[in-house]
Amino acid sequence: MVKTNLQLLKLSFLFFFLLTLRAGAEGGGEKPNIIFIICDQMRGDAFGAAGNEVVHTPHLDRLAKSGVMFTNNFSNNPVCLASRISMFSGKYATETGVLSNSYPEEKHLEFEKSLPWHFKEAGYRTGYIGKNHTYRKKELKNFDTLTLRGREEFRAYSKYVPPFWHSDTFWPEEDCNPGKNTRDAIDFIQDEGNGQPFFLVVSYFDPHPPYMAPSEYSSKYCASEMELPGYIDPGQLGSRLSNQQKALHYDKISETDLKETMRYYYASIEWGVDHQVGQLVEALQKEGMDENTIIVFTSDHGDFMGQHKMVRKGMFLYDALLHVPMIWYAPGIIREGLAIDEVSQNVDIFPTLLDFAGLQIPEYLAGQSLKNQLLGNKPARATQHKVFAHATYSDLPEGYWNDPEPYFDPQSDVPFHTRVQQLTWENESTTRMVRTTDWKLILSDTHKPELYFMDGGNVEKENVYGKPGYNEKFLELKKMLEEK
Repeated sequence: MVKTNLQLLKLSFLFFFLLTLRAGAEGGGEKPNIIFIICDQMRGDAFGAAGNEVVHTPHLDRLAKSGVMFTNNFSNNPVCLASRISMFSGKYATETGVLSNSYPEEKHLEFEKSLPWHFKEAGYRTGYIGKNHTYRKKELKNFDTLTLRGREEFRAYSKYVPPFWHSDTFWPEEDCNPGKNTRDAIDFIQDEGNGQPFFLVVSYFDPHPPYMAPSEYSSKYCASEMELPGYIDPGQLGSRLSNQQKALHYDKISETDLKETMRYYYASIEWGVDHQVGQLVEALQKEGMDENTIIVFTSDHGDFMGQHKMVRKGMFLYDALLHVPMIWYAPGIIREGLAIDEVSQNVDIFPTLLDFAGLQIPEYLAGQSLKNQLLGNKPARATQHKVFAHATYSDLPEGYWNDPEPYFDPQSDVPFHTRVQQLTWENESTTRMVRTTDWKLILSDTHKPELYFMDGGNVEKENVYGKPGYNEKFLELKKMLEEK
């Protein structure tokens, strides 16, 4: 009799255990939808929640307030193609073989094993809307829904414009690509499909130059209200940056032109990014889907935007070009209202999304899951997280900056800034960086090392390499780079 009762007790326990498993699978085990929003060339300090009191970004600010913002997040490359391939492959540029905006013939990102592939394999409906600059055409066919747009035709670069070009848009707002991308994304969200969860990439072109926005937005900003960064002579950092500044005539640029450019940069963020994100979130809420959707927002890289009297990007590994936003929004899934200042990087997005979806995280991924931090738990890390970035470059011809090209060359249809930058974008030399919370080391093949104490900020102020007292720190960081 005792034996029978014991058997019944064991069976009851097993039945209860199976019921618990089933409840977990049917309830908390529901797969979350994923919306991965990428904008182009947005600095990490270019929205209100990051402390910027000039730009108007109410929707991004609300996202950060209701979700989690990583205040020290970094891209792993300073230009579009290499950065995006890193994000979607989960690997550093040295591993992908794509370190610039040039796509080597033998190197490309395959859909298989890339971020959206994992979700498609798990039964997700997949979509990609907006700017590509990531996959080649044959790979894009693997998405269930695909709508590609880059810049509008009227944004085509003109050979007559100086490198700080900005303007109001020439088309009605409803005919411009930001709104079209958003409307297509909302259509995708509202499509029930076969009851599948979805993985959607929404890729916006703004605030990439030319810096443009409808007058409704640009008129909100006044050049006189713009605050330029304190000037730091690029010669204090490295000769390559100093050469680039002179070659592009940035050393002679006026504060008026810089502030006017900044005004349009902010207007393009408000219109082409913030307003669009607000529309997406509103659509999710109307559909009652925001409680089971994870939104992650970031940019592929940043912009000098006034630092060193420069604008645009380049093959440099300074924080102006690498420090980018990262906001996670997922009501009911992650903690609310967290701001995390520990360094993170865009390659962390891949493993984090897999982790939240309950998918296996490949061991080869360069990043690490941020799930613990997003849940509000103290990260179980043995060592401090480090950020790595890599790029290729080519030096300007010897003495070129002493006699730079004029703004307008009647013999060329290529704009001035493009002609100069093309001279520096060849895959001839490599530059690489390691970044911790407080320190940063940049090594380049043809220039001396650059070592910076960041002092809790995102501006390199003085290269202390070779100065007394810093050799031990230099060797420590150099070892980190050599091991990566």
